[in-house]
Amino acid sequence: MNKNEIYRGIISDYSHDGMGILKINNFPIFIADVIEGEEVEVKIIKSKKNLAYGKLINLIKSSVERREVIEKSSGANLMHMSYNEQLKFKTRQVKNIMDKMLGRGLIEVLDTIGMEDPYHYRNKSVVPVQKKDGFLKMGYYRPRSHDVVDTNKCIIQFDEHNHLTNEIRKIISELNLSVYNEEKHEGAIRHMMFRTNTDKTEIMVAIIAKEKFAGLDKFVEKIKALDKRIKSIMLNINSRKTNVIFGEDTYTLYGQDYISDDLDGIKFNISLRSFYQVNPKQTKNLYQKAIDLADLKEEDNIIDAYCGIGTISLFAARKVNQVYGIEIVKAAVENAKENARSNGLKNVEFLLGKSEDKIKELINKDVEIDAVIIDPPRKGCEESFLQDLAKMKIKKVVYVSCNPASLARDMKIMQDLGYRASQVQPVDMFPQTPHVECVVLMTKTKRKP
Repeated sequence: MNKNEIYRGIISDYSHDGMGILKINNFPIFIADVIEGEEVEVKIIKSKKNLAYGKLINLIKSSVERREVIEKSSGANLMHMSYNEQLKFKTRQVKNIMDKMLGRGLIEVLDTIGMEDPYHYRNKSVVPVQKKDGFLKMGYYRPRSHDVVDTNKCIIQFDEHNHLTNEIRKIISELNLSVYNEEKHEGAIRHMMFRTNTDKTEIMVAIIAKEKFAGLDKFVEKIKALDKRIKSIMLNINSRKTNVIFGEDTYTLYGQDYISDDLDGIKFNISLRSFYQVNPKQTKNLYQKAIDLADLKEEDNIIDAYCGIGTISLFAARKVNQVYGIEIVKAAVENAKENARSNGLKNVEFLLGKSEDKIKELINKDVEIDAVIIDPPRKGCEESFLQDLAKMKIKKVVYVSCNPASLARDMKIMQDLGYRASQVQPVDMFPQTPHVECVVLMTKTKRKP
């Protein structure tokens, strides 16, 4: 296939990231914004040895599952699909990965748990700021580039964040504030971040900048005036030439250095860099599912690995004898300890460090653990950590994952260490995007399979 050639056919499948696949003589063409079963006409925009990428130029026959897209949102690659089609896609995505990694049909993948209203669910937004040809843009990065797409309304983030984005764009222009230039590594404002609690009574605004800049005090005053619910304005300094968003130094410019949230009757203090699930409505469903799978008893001692600010730990503490939470981010551990104190939960101990290291310390103390709940980052767990779980002869491991691929890999490792699983439950924490959360129970067998 050559660039600019035109092909016509029917979309037969989806890629892992929700692109449609059109096969011409068994050669796959990947196309965005199409739905399985649609008849399309596409232009080749890039061709490789084993695949090509195409652009939709004519929708000959559309699917009943197609939905109108008025303005695209960051990462929301499935906006053109009905929500029912999105859930089917995610269930199939998880099933394909499990079949490939663990054997076809050996793991049952349950239907993805969805939301009643799959819009405006994100309680945290990180918005890049860019000035190009004299025009100030705030929105999201165009896929596979660092060119910012200017947006007015993102359908997956809290509408409060849309309002703040649009107003702060005006303020930066009005005050002629310094904006970071990535190519030259000069200028100041790189990103704005917004965090809002579930009942929308408290908002945190963060300025991520290369350096302190002229007009900062005036900027803060104008931000404060935008919404009386703003309880915290933070400044994070990232002076490095890097794609990493946050730097190491953080300052409180106004109010407190956290906002508070209530999740199923538990109060949490959330600081700037604390990990906290972005979808509060589905978080309760996800964590309740994890705890239900663990089938916790009053006399149980459990580990909550990668515990963040202690959300799962505190959920579980109401049901068990003792919880050990492990987290590598110091600020999150401090938040977790304060969260336990403010909720009157004394049967939780939070340990600062890598889960891989702290689990060994618990082994050396001969602590008897009945279950471990794991909620690692996208890359999954270190194999040594999983091996340590097996050495401790933990009977039950509940694994919460935002990446089905690393989950399946770790399930395979656990299988080889003598654990078995029968079902995976996907939970749609990220509607309109191809991402999906999963939770699975793995139990220790008497011998390796």
